[in-house]
Amino acid sequence: MSPYKFLKRNVNRIARAFLLLSVARILCLAFAGAILVGSFMIYASEEGRISYADSFYLASSAICVTGLTTVSISELVFSTQVIIMFLFQIGGLGIITFTVLVGILVVRGLSRSTRIAAFVFEAIDSHESSDGKSKNAPYVRRILLSILNISVSIELLGAFLLYWAMPEDLSGLPGDPNRVFLSLFTAVSAFNNAGFSIVDDLTFLSKEPLSLLVVESLVVMGGIGFPVILFFEKTLLEAFRNVMHRVEVVMETYLMSRALEEGKEPSWIYLILIRMSFWAEERLALYRKALKGEANRIQMKLLLYGTLILVHVGGIGVLMSEWDNPETIGKFDFVDKLFNSFFLSVSSRTAGFNTFDLSEIRSPTYVLLCSLMFVGGGPQGAAGGIKITTFVILLMYLRNVINPQARVTIMGEEVSKNSIAISTRIYFLATISIVFFMLVITIANGHRHGIEEIFFEVMSAFGTVGLTKGLTPYITGVEKFLYPCIMYVGRVGVFTLLIAFTGHSGLGTLGAQDDGVKIQVG
Repeated sequence: MSPYKFLKRNVNRIARAFLLLSVARILCLAFAGAILVGSFMIYASEEGRISYADSFYLASSAICVTGLTTVSISELVFSTQVIIMFLFQIGGLGIITFTVLVGILVVRGLSRSTRIAAFVFEAIDSHESSDGKSKNAPYVRRILLSILNISVSIELLGAFLLYWAMPEDLSGLPGDPNRVFLSLFTAVSAFNNAGFSIVDDLTFLSKEPLSLLVVESLVVMGGIGFPVILFFEKTLLEAFRNVMHRVEVVMETYLMSRALEEGKEPSWIYLILIRMSFWAEERLALYRKALKGEANRIQMKLLLYGTLILVHVGGIGVLMSEWDNPETIGKFDFVDKLFNSFFLSVSSRTAGFNTFDLSEIRSPTYVLLCSLMFVGGGPQGAAGGIKITTFVILLMYLRNVINPQARVTIMGEEVSKNSIAISTRIYFLATISIVFFMLVITIANGHRHGIEEIFFEVMSAFGTVGLTKGLTPYITGVEKFLYPCIMYVGRVGVFTLLIAFTGHSGLGTLGAQDDGVKIQVG
């Protein structure tokens, strides 16, 4: 047998064996494999300037879009910075994109497992996929293209706005960065909620409100979840289509009235404008139809209102707690205090950017940031944490326990028992995981740091946030392999890992007719 045929046969065998695994196991193995490959890429790029432990930590932090670093990103070579940007781009889009790709494999016949198909179409969180009619390859490909299109468009727009909004003088920044690459790297990092910066932090933007607003917007859009972004995009497209239709009607009415009054044929210019408006209306309608995977209205409202409430509670809380702290925002004027407080509120739930030294924050701010890190952002976005939807469902369930009712309702709609059950499991498993990792890290740390710093670091790693009180650069070699485990669990999801280890399908009643509105959690 020739080497080519031998290699092809074994690759096919591995591929078939891989596809026979459950989706949870495929997902866990894919992320673990990406971390290992990324660590070798970083180590090779640096040519021994940093240890493999640091390379592994960086790769884990990038794939898990955390942002914690044991070395200064500004001191890394350009090729390593590009690799890191590529890795957190993969990590930010990885879970949903990977799920959709598996769906394509399923519906194209490479896997005959209906259990995998059901898992995939439940995971992409589209109410359109529940009717059984949309389970086809074109449908899944359209979802994937919608995700990629939105991601690239928002990142490029964000990079352009940052390039324009950043201060003119960038001299003195670590690594002497190129303005174009700095804008692109920051935009991609913000949208993917990665928290990496090639100048190590964003303190140079602390007095640039417009730049902070651009970064905040990117973070929120990346963390709120693709189904919600798709919903807003389809709404905007429909509004534009209606405007073009109105323009077309007005122009036709004007031409008809002019022809009746003056007895003249309309100018060719008007005919061209009408034809162009008709063409634009038709193209907008087709593009809107091609977008698939938007959230249902209940989930959209939950994420929108939840994000607004958390951002304002966090921003006002940081502002009040740190108002006169000269080591944080006390040295700023009112406008800068306001923008930096809200920036930290947005960043603490998922992104991990900071514009001032967090090692000097006060105790109330510490508690507030840890709470925000635990909640996180929206499902199917780049954010970590237990997710806003999980948190809201738990609150409504708690209200139901205090004031017993027949059903748990949100905004007048009954929530499915399945969503409630999964939310409860996720909260319980996340709490147990944090306690376990706290125990392991405190033992490995060897009493060199206080429990407050360790807990903040563990919460940041588990929530894939990336904020630190200055502990990260001083962790031991063992900890450089322990913290990536925390990031991995936080990114892949403790519930997914449990399914992968136990071999249970994790489906329950997923894909079957449920007793209420299905809300994506975890």
